[in-house]
Amino acid sequence: MSDPISLIVRSLESIIDGNGLSSLEGAGIKHFDQLSPRGSYSRRPMALVDDFHINAEVRGIFDHYRNISEQFYPQINATTLVDAYVAGQGTVVTRNGLLIEESAIEYLAHRQVPDGFCHGQADQTFAFAHPPSTPVEAPCILVKRPWYRNYGHWLVDNATILAYFAQQIETKQLTIMVGANESEIQRNIVQETIRKICPGASVIEMPDNVTWRFSNLLYVTPLHRPPMIKWPPAMTKLKDAFVESRVQMNHGERLYLSRADVKTRTLANEDALKDLFDQFGFRTVFTSGMSLAEQAQLFSSAEVIMGVKGAALANLVFCQPEATAICLSPGDFIDPFFWDVAGQIGMTYAEIFGRVVTNHPVGRNDFVIEPERLERALTTLLG
Repeated sequence: MSDPISLIVRSLESIIDGNGLSSLEGAGIKHFDQLSPRGSYSRRPMALVDDFHINAEVRGIFDHYRNISEQFYPQINATTLVDAYVAGQGTVVTRNGLLIEESAIEYLAHRQVPDGFCHGQADQTFAFAHPPSTPVEAPCILVKRPWYRNYGHWLVDNATILAYFAQQIETKQLTIMVGANESEIQRNIVQETIRKICPGASVIEMPDNVTWRFSNLLYVTPLHRPPMIKWPPAMTKLKDAFVESRVQMNHGERLYLSRADVKTRTLANEDALKDLFDQFGFRTVFTSGMSLAEQAQLFSSAEVIMGVKGAALANLVFCQPEATAICLSPGDFIDPFFWDVAGQIGMTYAEIFGRVVTNHPVGRNDFVIEPERLERALTTLLG
């Protein structure tokens, strides 16, 4: 069979329902399971928001997000594909040239070309940026989603797949296909996750600048769809894999997660706030360099977690429902990612937006929070 040249975007749901361009056989769909029909879950409303410094141009978007207490999500499927292609950061193409929309939704939702592809010759088509090169014969499960190099996205996009499918990976002896991390720290996190959840499983690391063809590929439609959807059953499975049920919250354990050791999105006046941290009993910690197990243990027993919006706050998935999360954000960065993590398990969640003091792209700016604003918020939340 020759490799497809002109790739047409189709949702997996439409292909399975028979409304696509091809039959299941033509697309190489061997088997599919519906993990969940379309449904919804609730998240606890934000307990406190200081939005004084939110940038005017994004205030309306933030107000829209914060009013969504019931989150609807699409149908979630696990599909076994024969002779499927994977390119870039986990985009899947069927053997007859259908680019599965769900696998590249982070790009397509913003009208971007998915990583690993280029525009095709015909309108609204794509082509492989790198010709298919490596055939993979072993049955595999795809655990490679966009932004997998980020610790937080590894947890909610990828580790959730491992946690939910751990038994199937073992019984069917599936090889786990992950992205190839250049960072030794992140690669160690990935390996630790696999050892914990799927001990003894075979692993393949796939670079982004190649296209591989898989004889037998288990593809799971996204368990997380930015910015607001994270499927609770998979999040619960992830927590259960790292946190023992008998772990209880340690009242008085208040943690401040510092980003002073990174180059972007730092709290520029952190030193000026240290007296406040001490006054309210916060202990400053740095999660960089910690193992995943250490981070899970840290968060699972904490009463209060406060930190600058960043990947480490994805560890809120390991917290107890009675815990409190306080997210400190630059005023241009309104992403509700961490509210969804905390809110769906019933945590108290607050967000304080600070004044941006640099001129970088959204999400990369340093910021300051006035001491009086932080003190007022902490007094309201903690007494």
